Amino acid sequence: MYRYLIIESKQHKQIDDDVVMLFSDLIIPSDLYRDGYQAVLLFEHDPELSFEDVILNVMSDTLTDLRVYVSHHLPSREDRIEHIEITKMYLKQIPFEKYYYLDHKMIVKHFMYHITDSMKRHFLGKFYRDALMIETLKVYLDSNLNMVNAAKKLYIHRNTLIQRIDKFYQLTGFDVRLFLDALLVYHLIQ
Repeated sequence: MYRYLIIESKQHKQIDDDVVMLFSDLIIPSDLYRDGYQAVLLFEHDPELSFEDVILNVMSDTLTDLRVYVSHHLPSREDRIEHIEITKMYLKQIPFEKYYYLDHKMIVKHFMYHITDSMKRHFLGKFYRDALMIETLKVYLDSNLNMVNAAKKLYIHRNTLIQRIDKFYQLTGFDVRLFLDALLVYHLIQ
């Protein structure tokens, strides 16, 4: 699985090398590139750390205002490159002061009432046009997150429903068994 970090500096200042090195030591990036006031670190493993805590510590240690976007797992390198460009576009539309830590869920939450088809395509990925998965999610959400009732309405075994929801979670990062994720997915599939 492939992931990436986008580190942004406030007021479009060049990101200090020390900041990039701190993150590089934590995640061991496979690639790094800078784009003006942003640094993108690409990595292929799943570090056992909370990026939200890390960014707070880095900001207090370096006395700089930063914002970090942490991606969810992406299936291929090609997906990651396209995903980075689209994510940068969304980050430009979110005021810097509003968040210091972002992930795909925070972006959907920010744009919840203004979700476009391109956002749906971006965040739902391969499930954007998957009628079976969309119907499964709608029935599950309309059943108030009740597995048994949703499985009955879909005429499938409960374990099949669990497998579909797990697959959706693995590929999108949205766990619809959690209320906030279910709310965001509900807005994405409407």
